[in-house]
Amino acid sequence: MKLAVVSLLTGLTLTFLYSFKLTKQQTNHSKADAALVDGLYIFCDSKPIMPYDSLGNVELGFVSGTQYQTIRDNLIKRSKKQYQKADGLILHLNKKGVDHCTVIKFKSE
Repeated sequence: MKLAVVSLLTGLTLTFLYSFKLTKQQTNHSKADAALVDGLYIFCDSKPIMPYDSLGNVELGFVSGTQYQTIRDNLIKRSKKQYQKADGLILHLNKKGVDHCTVIKFKSE
């Protein structure tokens, strides 16, 4: 009888320890702070973790340069004109297409 109880307790202990090991959280190295430029959070090749609503898209018009900063600043300027309540932009930069951005508003909890 004692052997059965000891075996049962050992089995439960090992099961508990093994399940704890499986549920251990791994570090997520993909989190970062988004850049805040002119009052808008900028996400490029990424998206926010927090829930958000899409307010619309803004396409890039004619710009004098093809550098990232020129394109970003132009999209920010156009977005702020069209969507005054925006919290951020998700940039979609296409080498062969039209650059545009998705204007977002974070959901309040």
